[in-house]
Amino acid sequence: MKKIVLSCLVLLSVSLTAGANNILGILNIGGRVGIISSSEVIPTTQEEITNAIKADGTGWTGTVFARLNIPSLPLYIQPELQYTNTTITIPMVTDNSASTEKHTYIDLPVLLGAEFGLGSLVSVRVNAGPVFAITSEKGFGDLVEEDFIAAYNEPKMTWTAGLGVKVLAIIAEVRYNGNFTDGKIDTENIAGSIDTNRTSWNLSLGVMF
Repeated sequence: MKKIVLSCLVLLSVSLTAGANNILGILNIGGRVGIISSSEVIPTTQEEITNAIKADGTGWTGTVFARLNIPSLPLYIQPELQYTNTTITIPMVTDNSASTEKHTYIDLPVLLGAEFGLGSLVSVRVNAGPVFAITSEKGFGDLVEEDFIAAYNEPKMTWTAGLGVKVLAIIAEVRYNGNFTDGKIDTENIAGSIDTNRTSWNLSLGVMF
């Protein structure tokens, strides 16, 4: 019980001091962690949650972001640096087996959003924008200048749209990730086709200062 009370006090302290770290009310920074799933629906029941966790392409994602608030308007621009780790199962024709592969991606979403207050402590937000692929199969520590140059010279772009809520400094958000192009490919060794640009959704929790 003491640990729970202490954790709540720490969380409240972080939330209350967040406003002091907001630079002139114009710039916010923060981070989120969450799950990402290629499940066709956002789960609302226990069965749907179980199926979503087991769905092919499920993984986790971590994001850091900076938010530029537009003065006198409830609008903001929010560039993000997002790391995603997913597991994909590939069925094989040759021996009726399946291969499980882990993939990592680093992307740069650039969002335009709006936020509306529901009192002094709670607000809701909507946002949407393009997502630029920086690199795959790398971690943040492995990024080099050439990765960003390549993303600029030969951009590979998808899109995302989300809905979130902010309570003090704590944020919760759900997003749908879509594509502008069809990513399906066919090979002789794969049973059918694989969509390399599958749609997905992610649910995340984080903090914003």
